[in-house]
Amino acid sequence: MPTIIALDVSLSMSRPIPNQPSSTGGSGSAESDNMVTFHHLAVQGINYVLDYLTKHARLEYVSLIIYSSLYEVVVDFTRDYDSIRNALHKIEHYDKTCLENVLVAVNNAFKAHWGSQNYCQIIFITDCGVGMGPSSLKNTIINLQSYKAACAAAATAAAATSDGSKTTGTVGSNSAAIPAPGENQWVGFSYPSKLSFMCLGSLSTDSAFRCGTKLYMQLLEVSGQKGQLFIPRMKMKQEESGGSETPPTTGDDSEDVMRQLTRASALESFATMCDINYRQFEATLRCGGYFRLEEPVTVWPAPLPYTARDVLGAETTKLMSRRLEVCGFLRMSDIGSPMSVSRHLILPRNVGSLVVGSSDEGGKPSTNGGLKNGHGHSSAEERLEADIKAFYAKSDTADHHQHEDHGLDGADVNKESVCVLLHGALKVENMAALVLVGDNWYGFIYSYADGKKKWNLMLNVLPPGSDVVPWLGDLRYLGTLEDAFQGENPSFPIKADKRSYSQTIVVWIRHASLQSDIQKVLRHAKKLPEKTQHFYKELNRIRRAALSLGFVELLEGLAHIFEREISTLPLNASPDCSMQLTHAAIELRKTNNRDLKSVIHALPTQYNQLA
Repeated sequence: MPTIIALDVSLSMSRPIPNQPSSTGGSGSAESDNMVTFHHLAVQGINYVLDYLTKHARLEYVSLIIYSSLYEVVVDFTRDYDSIRNALHKIEHYDKTCLENVLVAVNNAFKAHWGSQNYCQIIFITDCGVGMGPSSLKNTIINLQSYKAACAAAATAAAATSDGSKTTGTVGSNSAAIPAPGENQWVGFSYPSKLSFMCLGSLSTDSAFRCGTKLYMQLLEVSGQKGQLFIPRMKMKQEESGGSETPPTTGDDSEDVMRQLTRASALESFATMCDINYRQFEATLRCGGYFRLEEPVTVWPAPLPYTARDVLGAETTKLMSRRLEVCGFLRMSDIGSPMSVSRHLILPRNVGSLVVGSSDEGGKPSTNGGLKNGHGHSSAEERLEADIKAFYAKSDTADHHQHEDHGLDGADVNKESVCVLLHGALKVENMAALVLVGDNWYGFIYSYADGKKKWNLMLNVLPPGSDVVPWLGDLRYLGTLEDAFQGENPSFPIKADKRSYSQTIVVWIRHASLQSDIQKVLRHAKKLPEKTQHFYKELNRIRRAALSLGFVELLEGLAHIFEREISTLPLNASPDCSMQLTHAAIELRKTNNRDLKSVIHALPTQYNQLA
């Protein structure tokens, strides 16, 4: 899930934030150097986002773009966040803001690297400047509304054309043509994405900022783009000294003087954005019925809701379950390459309550059984395992010198991991685990190499349903080899009862294919009467294919070829040969044989023994 950070570097971002506490006793130049500007808050916010990704999503690819009236890709997609931090110190300010140019640039840059199927997080950091002139945000919204209205009119015309008569086909096709957007016109992103605007300003004290946020919100509504505006929550001055927080500002002018934009409120909005957009998907991976074969994991990137549309147009949204159940194992060669919805990494999640075999305060091993996801169990199986571990722990302390904190350290080193066990088994056996990720929704977990030495546990999510891999059959009915009935072949692939293709299909994409079919008919014609059945079988096959394609001229061409072959037959040829060729030429020219269900039969003669 790549991320694009677009930083506004227009002149308005170099303004100092209002209502800053002034330092006394210093020179004017020193005070100007210590003034915090909107650009400083933006840089600190970007550093906060990078620190958050380093801690929670270090595999995220990030790109940095700066824009004013033009744009520049400062850092391309990378996982080296230090290069982005270093580039932030070399940024200069330019002229006015032009949002449409950078929106088009972001759309093209992402498609060039990742295509149109991946999900992208787009973060704009700005003071909500709207620009001026033809490139202003207001004109961008007007042009976008005009384009949407033209597309709606074209769709209405297309629906009316399809419902009405087909006599005005040319006029309908021209009226139903969808207009193409301009070269630098933004009409929305052509890939799944979320657009987040980090708005730096005060709604209560800055009227231009209030107007800008309304236009930015209108841009999201008109374009239909999934997105959100994050506005710093203003605090009263007395709250800066430790008072309780107040609700978000509503623009009350009576408290305008008391409210101010601060570094804390700006970073708070960045923290809110990170928590919403980069929230980890935490789940539990369970492999079998044994209580130890269960571990909390993190699925990265977080799976998106899957929306399916049926024939009638009704949409159904499904969410992945927080409990991943391993149902069985299959060979990788049997699975092949099925269609998938998304791919994710399975990463083990460290939970403090999962430490197994920890010591109590007295240094003695705990005898209350293990813990399973933080919940105690008291089954006989768990108590037996706890007693066995306690027995071996006593023997180890008797033979070796132990430190006081040996219990916790030993538990951390020797802690069981289902991910490590599953990854090692799948890698060695070259197999994949069939996992249930939701209600009638499956996926495959397998070992994946991201380089020569980096091996990961990968989750390949299939489309919802149990019969989505044809050569495996219904996934609900898979079983072990021991469950197969006597005389049943349990191997893959599963043979379908009704094939989706025909073996007698005729393909004439190239002229050589048509030529070879005609030559085959002529070869059978020269061997009449022995090849009478084969001759008419191939003749009817070609005739049906020509009629299906509307290639009626081929029938007349075959009749001419047969008449020419009669004149070129050798003297020792059978008389039945010329009789059958003449009969075939006459039948091909008859209009009642233009039906696909009709069949041309052989002419009974004394030579072919059909009379």
